[in-house]
Amino acid sequence: MSEPGGASNNSEAATTNAAGAGSTIGIQANEVRDSTVYQVLPDMSPSRKYEVGLRYLEDGVPSRARELIHEAIAHGHENGEVRFHWMLAMLSKRSYRDLAPSDREKLSDVSTTLHKYDDDEWKHALGTICELLSCLNDPRGDPRLALEKLHAVSSDQRDKIVRHLDLVITGGMKDALWADTRRAAANGRLGGNRLDRVWAYFYPDPIDARTRRPTTIATSAVDRNLAMMWSGVFAIAIGYLGWSVLAQASMAPILAYLGAIASGFLGARTGYEWRYRTSRLHAKEQEFFGRRRINRAPDGGFTRKVERSFEYYFNKYVPPDADRDEWLARTAGIRNTLRDEVSEIYRESRVDIARVNWLIRHLVNDIKKRWKSGTLFDFYETYRTALSTKLWCVLAVTAFIPTSMTVVIMAIQSHPLTAALATLVALTTGRTVAVRWMSIVSEKRRFAEECREYQRNQEERQAAYQRWKKRLKSTRPSEQEMETWLNCDKTALLDDALLHYGLAWRDIIAHTFLQVPTPYCKRTRVKGGPWRYSKYDLRLFLITDDGVREFGTELDFERASFHGLERNNFRFDAVSSVHVTHTSERSYTLNLTLMNGPTRSIRVTDPIVPQPDSDEDPDAFAQMNLDAAGFTHTLHILEGIAAEGKGWIDRDPHVHGQRNDPAQRIRDSQPHVRRPTRPHRRSSRSTR
Repeated sequence: MSEPGGASNNSEAATTNAAGAGSTIGIQANEVRDSTVYQVLPDMSPSRKYEVGLRYLEDGVPSRARELIHEAIAHGHENGEVRFHWMLAMLSKRSYRDLAPSDREKLSDVSTTLHKYDDDEWKHALGTICELLSCLNDPRGDPRLALEKLHAVSSDQRDKIVRHLDLVITGGMKDALWADTRRAAANGRLGGNRLDRVWAYFYPDPIDARTRRPTTIATSAVDRNLAMMWSGVFAIAIGYLGWSVLAQASMAPILAYLGAIASGFLGARTGYEWRYRTSRLHAKEQEFFGRRRINRAPDGGFTRKVERSFEYYFNKYVPPDADRDEWLARTAGIRNTLRDEVSEIYRESRVDIARVNWLIRHLVNDIKKRWKSGTLFDFYETYRTALSTKLWCVLAVTAFIPTSMTVVIMAIQSHPLTAALATLVALTTGRTVAVRWMSIVSEKRRFAEECREYQRNQEERQAAYQRWKKRLKSTRPSEQEMETWLNCDKTALLDDALLHYGLAWRDIIAHTFLQVPTPYCKRTRVKGGPWRYSKYDLRLFLITDDGVREFGTELDFERASFHGLERNNFRFDAVSSVHVTHTSERSYTLNLTLMNGPTRSIRVTDPIVPQPDSDEDPDAFAQMNLDAAGFTHTLHILEGIAAEGKGWIDRDPHVHGQRNDPAQRIRDSQPHVRRPTRPHRRSSRSTR
């Protein structure tokens, strides 16, 4: 059984997906976490804007990075490092043909202004990018110098250049770098203890610690006033009987009166203690063994989810050396009580059960620890009435009956009418006074005990809440780590595709990735950042002289594994049309129509529901998610192929330069040995 609402899917709540390939039905879980990582304030300094822009760049949102770094430069914050990252932002997730003429001109101008920067590692890295772009623009250029410069920069800078210029560097230069890129991706996919940490990214932040507050005192000021009033009447009646006895000036009636008063007081005190402890013991037995009825919520309701979580954790945390059936049977009552409490204190709109599971785990673990230590049923000892209390109560009542009867008889003999009336009033008001004061004192005592228990439980739950928050914070990967792992996964898939088709980079004219969420995946984002998903539908398009190779699979990001395989190959002239549909909720769908097949719809982003308390621009947020998904570059390529067919290849001068660069001519002059194909376990038309 998997944890309900947690990092893995609950087997009881499994869903069946009947949707076609590429479609998205819904999202299994949503979480938006507050963060200052991407916070941009109106009065922010240029250096701070650069820092936020750099964070966006490293986290896979280059369009937003371009805006912020450009603003920082425009306000005077410029040096070799800033300009280096500006160039990376300009080229990240874009091919050279995606750039507008003005963007290409800006990039070319950097090479003429290199002299104004300090002669440091950033200037050398900046010059390396300029050299790479120069080789791509000049078909007669020799890329060996650019590659030498690239290998001369620091490993961190080289990794950034190779990663962000992935769609720019192609052909022979890509071949020269591919072995290192592939090796780095293979080493980085599981780096940083990924398999044991990714779950925490998608796990929602826990809701605050709560405890059911004690039931307020049932008695009121009116009850106390009435008790005092009846106590006064009772005292008058008892006083009159005492006066009647004392008036006789006889020792026996006086001793009987004093004995009745003493035994009555002792009997009332011990009787109250006996009754209170018995009632509290009964209440605790109801709490631990009672079968409370509650209104059954619908199967998908919050109460039902709480119940399933308790069932899961009580089955998971069986004490060692304990019989499972006995454990479940003897804890059934307390399980129902705790379920009712959690359902009550957290029953509010839009509360995800995963945010409450930390408390359910804590409660079950607490029951387990008390079971192991033998203290689970300590309430029997706590509220056990001592034998001495019972004995004194019985003796007091035994003594009170004859002494009180003696007093009454002697009083009636002295004053028949008034003594009889006083006796009747004492009997009537005595019962009322005893019941009322017992209720008042018991409620006050019960409330004090429950307040102490509430305080103790709240402190324990708060400590458990802080421990869980600390664990999530220490385990949860950063945005940069998530983006790095995703890039490694895409590189691994790209390597699989090249191996399968037996292609080298000299055969690839262009390539693009489209990453979209799968149905019923979990999604989470940091405020200001793009959505990240627990499962992706990855689609790789490889453009070669022969046509388009499409390579698709499902990526289980939490387990770093691929599932299923879908391959499609089509000629340039087979693409009938490519168009995008979007709704007012800023949901985008890519529609690809081939000559010999139906239109394939690929949901790129889901509808955006504006948050009432959010200050984020919905349009900018939608564009950021399209940017992160690789949508712009994919659409540019597919639209170009649909419009121009194979002529699209030769339209851009950059492509001519790329296809005729010296490194490729050197390789083309050598015997062409295609890379061996690697068999896949799934058929080319397998579905997920």
